[in-house]
Amino acid sequence: MKAVIPCAEKEDSLYPLTESKPTGLLPVMGKPIVKHLIRDLQSVGVDDIYLVTNYKEEMFREEFEEFTNVNIVSQEELNGTGGAVETCNFIEEDFVVVNGDVITSETDLDNLFSKHEEKDSKTTILAETEDNPEKFGVLSIRNDKVETISEKPEDPENSLVNTGIYVFNPEIFDVLEDMDDEEKELTDAVEKMVDSNKTYFEMVENYWLDIGTLKKLRNADQTKRTYEITETEISASAEVHDEATILGNAIVSDNAVLKPGTVIEGDVFIGPNAVVGPNTSVVDSTVGADNQIRGDLEDTLMFESEIVDPSTFIENSIIGEESNIKSNTTIRESFIGPRSFVEMNNSIYGVKFVPDARTDISEISK
Repeated sequence: MKAVIPCAEKEDSLYPLTESKPTGLLPVMGKPIVKHLIRDLQSVGVDDIYLVTNYKEEMFREEFEEFTNVNIVSQEELNGTGGAVETCNFIEEDFVVVNGDVITSETDLDNLFSKHEEKDSKTTILAETEDNPEKFGVLSIRNDKVETISEKPEDPENSLVNTGIYVFNPEIFDVLEDMDDEEKELTDAVEKMVDSNKTYFEMVENYWLDIGTLKKLRNADQTKRTYEITETEISASAEVHDEATILGNAIVSDNAVLKPGTVIEGDVFIGPNAVVGPNTSVVDSTVGADNQIRGDLEDTLMFESEIVDPSTFIENSIIGEESNIKSNTTIRESFIGPRSFVEMNNSIYGVKFVPDARTDISEISK
């Protein structure tokens, strides 16, 4: 089996974080979204993976230059998700498509593949129930078979939706070739496959998250930690002081340091070379690589190479890479763009900072 991961589009809904990174390379639990997908795909038997890229393509090439089974395919014309898949029309066997802005589990991918093989299907769709199905493609089903797909209907007949994760027979390329060249949406091609072939579905068992907003990115990080950090793992090269306390489950990566008085609670990821403490609490959060964290974190996603000074508190937020948060500052429900500098005594609530933002001393932002 092979896999296609469309990553070409710039996601404006994830601004300011996508100003410096393409969506697929945004970090979740310490590593890029697509690396989670690649690991899970390889675990269930996928041989070759094709990343379809355009926006910041050079970053993908640099990230995967040493991966022998990860191939970069350029989508020169951004003509839709169908156009992205069509760039891989050299594939001659069944293959899976997973967008580069989603996370799912190894279990769910394995179940999808098994259903596809069991039914000898031309198209098999991973499906999930949603509270707001009108925002998705809604599936009309009979037993295991998909009979119709209604894209974003005003009055959905049920809550079963298309996750945008598929296993296709190569016949999908014939359908895409016959479509309008100006804009080829993969969902339109899937509807045509449903009309002309037996199409089946498999329900999500663990999780699927479409990372279309900043809050969903933070939720994706939380979901990954919840499912994957089931016990404490401390690298042999990490340093955990005797007076540091791990109350929940944590991954403490290579060369990370937990200083005296550090308290880790909930599900926490500490990235390589990160230094946490002294006298710092980290609760249900991700601390990216090369961070220096001397303030308190709760339900927060920290990118890499950041400095957080003592007497700070960051909650329910995302902090972009290379940012510097000075002492006596509180940040809640906010998204701070990369390379930002937040001065002392700031109070920040419910805001979005552009990249390279600068604040004054004792500033209030809300």
